[in-house]
Amino acid sequence: MKKTSLLILLLGIVITLPAQQMLKHEKRRYTAPDGKLYINKELPVYLFLSVTPDIKDGIKLESEATNAYANPFYLDTEGLNTIRTPSAVDPETRQNVVPVRDIIFEVYADGIAPSTSSSFTGAPRYTSGNTIYYGKNLTVSLTSKDAVSGVEQTYYSINKEAYQKYNASLSMNKEGQQFLQYYAADFTGNAENPNVREFVVDLSAPKTTYATTSPKKQDILSPKATISLSSTDNLAGVRNTNYAFDDGTERRYASVLGLAWLTDGDHTLYYYSVDNVDNTESRNAYKFYLDKTPPVVSYEIRGDQYQGTYTYVSNRTKINLSATDNKAGVEDILYRIDGGGEQTFGQDFPIPDRKGTHNVAYWATDQVTNRAANKNLRVYMDNVAPTTAISYGSPQFFDRDTLFVTSNTRVTLTPRDAESGVKTTNYIIDGAGSSTYNAPFTLAKEGMRKISFTTTDNVNNKETEKSSEVYVDNTPPVIYANFSIKPIGKTSNGLDVYPNYTRLYIGATDKKVGTGKIQYSMNGAAFVDYSSPYTLDVSELDRFQEQKEYTVVIKAIDKLGNESEKTITFFVGKE
Repeated sequence: MKKTSLLILLLGIVITLPAQQMLKHEKRRYTAPDGKLYINKELPVYLFLSVTPDIKDGIKLESEATNAYANPFYLDTEGLNTIRTPSAVDPETRQNVVPVRDIIFEVYADGIAPSTSSSFTGAPRYTSGNTIYYGKNLTVSLTSKDAVSGVEQTYYSINKEAYQKYNASLSMNKEGQQFLQYYAADFTGNAENPNVREFVVDLSAPKTTYATTSPKKQDILSPKATISLSSTDNLAGVRNTNYAFDDGTERRYASVLGLAWLTDGDHTLYYYSVDNVDNTESRNAYKFYLDKTPPVVSYEIRGDQYQGTYTYVSNRTKINLSATDNKAGVEDILYRIDGGGEQTFGQDFPIPDRKGTHNVAYWATDQVTNRAANKNLRVYMDNVAPTTAISYGSPQFFDRDTLFVTSNTRVTLTPRDAESGVKTTNYIIDGAGSSTYNAPFTLAKEGMRKISFTTTDNVNNKETEKSSEVYVDNTPPVIYANFSIKPIGKTSNGLDVYPNYTRLYIGATDKKVGTGKIQYSMNGAAFVDYSSPYTLDVSELDRFQEQKEYTVVIKAIDKLGNESEKTITFFVGKE
């Protein structure tokens, strides 16, 4: 018996998608390795009958009873279909096979496309709204199944590129928006509608920046300053930012970072961010210096000053303020005098020209607003010059608006200063060179003398020069001795001889101050005052009754004590 060949013609169709055109998959028949025949259910089927193995000798069968459905006809059942003829005949004997059975030709109709599923593994996943994000090491695996003829091939397209055959898992190592399409086709040309998966691959770590607030100077920060961290991520978004100071515990950043709790000195802020698919930023470091130390302020008194009960200054004195700072540098030096308004130091300033104590409060700020504690300078303004008095010791005599002294009279200068005290007293005699007064002095040269003098106190307040004039009289009186009668003769040794009734009259004159006292001594007796109410003067009667030689010593003393002396020797006798 000759075999009947069945010719099945497969017609193809094209499925396109807006995103990426699918490959063409022709609808066809397919003979599996196990001999099973599969035919796309949408293809028309024609039966040809041949009496030889050569299909070319075949003739298309026609149906008398169901001609309208026979050429072509379509398989109606998904999967196994049969073409039968009753009563199988043994090819050798040509007799019906007993028991009677049909001759069955199997053909499998395949009208259902495969289905493909995807699996995303190996990477962190994060969903925000309708967007899915994946991190590093994402692998996409496609699994396709077909119920009848089997999956011939799975195809995929990434970002609208041409479809490629899927043979192994896809490594999604390109960052950004991903548009994945995939489908499978079976052996009879059925192709599923492409599956679409839209997602984002994020391979980049976030970026974190820092910002510092004032007070600061470059990377020198005040304890009042703060540090804020700001993170951005181009795709999945930042999940958290972490930070640590120096070797301290790492913490999660929530708000601005205060610095007042840190110690003075160098510090490092470490920080980094992690995005929502575990991309981790490399650790950043910000090095800064926390300056908590205020400036050190000092003062200098420039000009007149003296340390006594107080620190005394004059109205010529000025105050200089200076400050040093360990790091940021000095911003301002400020001061206040006697509780007045705050002033910024720019140049040396004076103390108010008002006698008495004054207080200068001073402090400084650095360039990150650290403020030094107030210090106080207490001074006494001495703006009053000293005064000097002059006095003359004994002997002295005042007459006719003139003070008369001798070279033995001591001159005393008495300076006084109620505030800072006397530093020096100087004097000049008759316009000659200046001398420093240390002790009373005398005036040797006779005549009218002028003493100029002034005193300076310990803050160099100088008294207006004063002067005093005095007449120095060192000349004693001139003594005069007169007898009441002329000499009546001379002795052998040349002495004048006077009679016993003679009288001796004594006198003295002084050019400046006048004679104060005249004394005499006769023949070695004690001196007695001339014209004293208690003694008989040599001019009185009967003083020379004895005939002998007489020696009379006369002294004249002026009113300053200048003394002159004169001796008279004579002889009393008869003619």
